[in-house]
Amino acid sequence: MTPDRLPAARKRVLIPTFLLHPDADALLESAEDIEVIYGLDEAERAIGLGGTDRFALRQEAVAVALERYLGEVQALHAMGPGGHLPVTAEMLQRASLLEVVFISAAGTDKIDVAAASELGILVINAAGANAPAVAEHAVGLMLALCRRIADTDRQAHATKEVDALRVMRTPPRLSLLRGKTLTIIGFGFIGRTIADICRQGFGMRVIAYDPFFDSIEAERLGVTLVDDLHEALAAGDFVSVNTPFNPQTAALIGAKELAGMKDTAFLVNTARGGVVDPEALLVALRERTIAGAALDVTEPEPLPAGHPLFDLDNVILTPHVGGNASEVFRASSVTPVRLLLEALRGARPRHLVNPGAWSRHVERFGGAT
Repeated sequence: MTPDRLPAARKRVLIPTFLLHPDADALLESAEDIEVIYGLDEAERAIGLGGTDRFALRQEAVAVALERYLGEVQALHAMGPGGHLPVTAEMLQRASLLEVVFISAAGTDKIDVAAASELGILVINAAGANAPAVAEHAVGLMLALCRRIADTDRQAHATKEVDALRVMRTPPRLSLLRGKTLTIIGFGFIGRTIADICRQGFGMRVIAYDPFFDSIEAERLGVTLVDDLHEALAAGDFVSVNTPFNPQTAALIGAKELAGMKDTAFLVNTARGGVVDPEALLVALRERTIAGAALDVTEPEPLPAGHPLFDLDNVILTPHVGGNASEVFRASSVTPVRLLLEALRGARPRHLVNPGAWSRHVERFGGAT
């Protein structure tokens, strides 16, 4: 244990904005060995997610809190006014007492996990907590594509009339999920939940591509695991992107991969925009080398005004809300807080984003070996 650790028994946790559920706040507030520091005052936190018009005020308050407290806390909640808070290597170096970065979400692509690991700083997320919400969103997008729900609704509102003949005159033809083949790229919590819904609810055949998943376990789940990305993409009538974003998955699906898909296939991305090459996707949609796409995530995000995707009628856009649902907020908040408390009390958490950081963490801060 190094001398830079505070001798005081109470560990300090910086929450730049607020947690998503009061049960998570209660866990921290009731812990006698924890001191909570908020970037927003009580009145601002009470407004919660409803304060969408207060972004600039909140951003300034968070910046002040980070500047004031980052060097004095043992834990940082990586959520800011706009969602995921960028946690850079420079911030981690500056946070000399920091033991844990935790987040009320599954994605950690805004956190420099490699830099954290080098410093023995643990990264904790809410793995799987929002899987039901993202999975249902993805299936909803599939239905909206093949049944042309969003397309026909947009047209009706724009023209002030309901035109059934338009659906017959313009592509793609209406189709079903039932009996189709679904390819899932990334077979984690969300991918497995989507597979379960689509197999049991729609009788779909499911193929998965995930180099890290066990083929025997996939078979037990009724899913065919393939080890070739292009084979998986070529087989799918629907392709659901559910892999984390990292250097290995950046632009994983590019022009060559899109060209290998069926021209009747639909792409659904609820992971991260950067997993799919944005220019290649734009070309594929314009030239209809794939039938359409539904994107809850984009690159860049948010899309700037006038972006070409807004002009295409074979793409559905939602604003990165797939993981949002009041029913999953409790798990998304409570799960990482429980793991955080384990870590701050010297125990190895049951789940870590960077398990390889544990030995360095123990060397710097102590804990069970």
